[in-house]
Amino acid sequence: MERSAYYLTAWRRGRYYRTYPTYVQDEVAAALDDSVQFERGPIELRRRGTATDDTPAFVVQDDRYLSARWPGDAYLFARRFTTLLESPPA
Repeated sequence: MERSAYYLTAWRRGRYYRTYPTYVQDEVAAALDDSVQFERGPIELRRRGTATDDTPAFVVQDDRYLSARWPGDAYLFARRFTTLLESPPA
């Protein structure tokens, strides 16, 4: 999604949205022991998760680490985060 957003806005904003020299997806994939560990979520540019529908949302959880891609994943992220907070520490 980061790469798509950059390509869609570069004509107008230049490198404005390029915060880092490497795309986050590329950096994370390179840091993993095995590329099979990387799970890319669905590309959703228009639909967002809602309070009642998580279909377009994508959240990754690894033990007590929780991550989401963009504001469209906020409802699902909040529900998973609440579950983490309510669960006893490992």
